[in-house]
Amino acid sequence: MPRISAPTLAEHRVAQREALLRAASEIIVADGVAAITPKAVGARAGIARSSVYDYFPSGEDLLVAVAINAFDDWARDMAAALEGVAPGRARLRRYVEATMEMTADGGHRLASALRQADLSPRHTEEITALHRSLLAPLLAVLTEAGVESPAAHVPYLQAIIGVGVARVGEGEEPARVASYVHTLITTGLPLPDDEP
Repeated sequence: MPRISAPTLAEHRVAQREALLRAASEIIVADGVAAITPKAVGARAGIARSSVYDYFPSGEDLLVAVAINAFDDWARDMAAALEGVAPGRARLRRYVEATMEMTADGGHRLASALRQADLSPRHTEEITALHRSLLAPLLAVLTEAGVESPAAHVPYLQAIIGVGVARVGEGEEPARVASYVHTLITTGLPLPDDEP
């Protein structure tokens, strides 16, 4: 019987799986998707290479699990950021701020790196569906604010937010970027009046 590091075998397996996912995420952010091998991930997690296959039958399965884990973390963190914020402009502003904060914390680096993964069509569809689900909080914010046809606005708003995410990824200050993005979304470009 292998030695376990938790009160029960089930808890041990959960802890081992989480350690492997954490190790894989760190490797992806530092060295890219191509650096993911059972040997590298096992070594970083302190788990034998052969044991990695007990949790993830292939490298692709591991990459998909990392992606799902990242999406789950993002959804949980966004829900926590929006909790208790009044609907309307305040909630929209908090959504934008939280997106920029989470980008600055490194979540976007992992997502960007995972886009380089060469996945099977089945897994690509799964990841695409998960990515679409990330738009649900924005759709809910717009719906709660009483925006007419909120689903029609989401792609355009997401494009503006995506530019903000890219700027934060390049090192710009998240609060400053969030302010620009929120202003563009809520009031448009601050143009001077045409009248002299």
